[in-house]
Amino acid sequence: MAVGVLALTLALPCKVLAQNGGELHAQIEKAAQAWQKAYNGGDAAGVTALYTKDATLMAPGAEPGTGPGAIQALIEADIKLGGKLTLTTEDVVGFGNYAVETGKWVANSPDGKHLDHGPYIVVYKRTDGGWKMYQDIWNSSMPKQ
Repeated sequence: MAVGVLALTLALPCKVLAQNGGELHAQIEKAAQAWQKAYNGGDAAGVTALYTKDATLMAPGAEPGTGPGAIQALIEADIKLGGKLTLTTEDVVGFGNYAVETGKWVANSPDGKHLDHGPYIVVYKRTDGGWKMYQDIWNSSMPKQ
């Protein structure tokens, strides 16, 4: 009986994902595009508003920042580098009140010169205000100079 309960418990999230996977993917991709738009518009406060209050941001070359103040400071510093980002969502997987998005990003200068690129992963948490970013990390795929 225990094995049956365990199998049912494990199968239920899969059934929910199968039924709502496209909708979840669209919601998460919409959040990622809002992040991209705010970032490229120089709106660090707008980017920060997309995170939960207890979120952690792990950006390359910086110590992790937790909470709105630390996240906004990290985003402001990154925006000052001058790149414009293009985010591409590759996969979204959900489980309960959490979702994980994986993708890739590209940074170009305003004149179109390639600056950097790499992968990212974001864990989202469902809140009363919809899906918010909870854990966010990205890496550079460029060789160190």
